[in-house]
Amino acid sequence: MIFPRSNRVEHHLPHFEGVLAQVLATPQLGAKFVEHELLIEANGRTTKPRNEGFEQFFFVLEGELQFELEGKSHKMVQGSFCWLPPNRPYHFVNRGEALCRAIWIRRRYEMVDGVPVPEPIFAHESDVPAYPTDTCMEQHLTPYEQLGYDMGINLQTFDPGVYFSFVEAHVMEHGLYMVAGRGLYWLNHDLIEVQKDDFIYMAPFCPQFFYATGWEKSAYLLYKDVNRDYVQFL
Repeated sequence: MIFPRSNRVEHHLPHFEGVLAQVLATPQLGAKFVEHELLIEANGRTTKPRNEGFEQFFFVLEGELQFELEGKSHKMVQGSFCWLPPNRPYHFVNRGEALCRAIWIRRRYEMVDGVPVPEPIFAHESDVPAYPTDTCMEQHLTPYEQLGYDMGINLQTFDPGVYFSFVEAHVMEHGLYMVAGRGLYWLNHDLIEVQKDDFIYMAPFCPQFFYATGWEKSAYLLYKDVNRDYVQFL
């Protein structure tokens, strides 16, 4: 499913002020996660600390946020991100003068006996090393080489004219947000042009292939479920 920004509408969510949300993926779609793009006006904020039984991921697309967690303040600017384990109350406010746009992903954390739940992460994409993976450069914003993480978040970057060397059919579901550039995405026999700010939901086992077009680098933020068995679906 391709969801261009031009086709999305905004709505209000409880316990936010000066914040509009664009829905990207929900269980009604068949997803096992919820993803929004938040449009946070100057002085937009949470109206009380949010304490949810879900793990969460935030990525700032533009603007800045002041994020409060456990008595510590974190300034998040474009390219900043955080991952939060469940039941960690947080609060944020846009103290800048411009609109802040942020990706917000939530899912139910799957506990595993003997595997501790990781601590929160606050970082910037520039802090994360990039490694060549197939034909692109890949950054693991959540270090899911560690079994404690069941939410994998990648930032994948392609030079113009670069494409995957094969058609992938991952067993995971994906939420993909184009953060830069443009390209052609082949999804289950359909070839569709995508560009910055488009969102794609890919169900498990969907064949996929990307070809970066245009004159600048293309990049996308990719969510996937990782490090857990699938017997919970039996």
